[in-house]
Amino acid sequence: MAKKKITKKRAKLLAELEYMIGGHCYNASIQNWGPGGVFDGEGREFRYPLTIVDAEDNKRKVRYRADGDKPGELITGYYAFGANQLQIMMALDKALLHLEENYGLKI
Repeated sequence: MAKKKITKKRAKLLAELEYMIGGHCYNASIQNWGPGGVFDGEGREFRYPLTIVDAEDNKRKVRYRADGDKPGELITGYYAFGANQLQIMMALDKALLHLEENYGLKI
């Protein structure tokens, strides 16, 4: 995959947006049990791990907030869904580009 160059400011914004989105995964099959065996309901939101690829093609999972200090690595970030991948960072960058070109967003 070709690595796109982005600024540190843009990378920081992309990391913040991904953090907001990645925390909204939901699994309706998870059973929630509280203290004393009390059933708290079905389903649970969770943070989906972001996979980032470094310059040597090593993959690492980010389970909290991605670091925007390495823009070249951050833009490779994706969510792995079995054999599929959602290139979340490239998609967010494309959304920002659309807002810049069509709605006057300035970053």
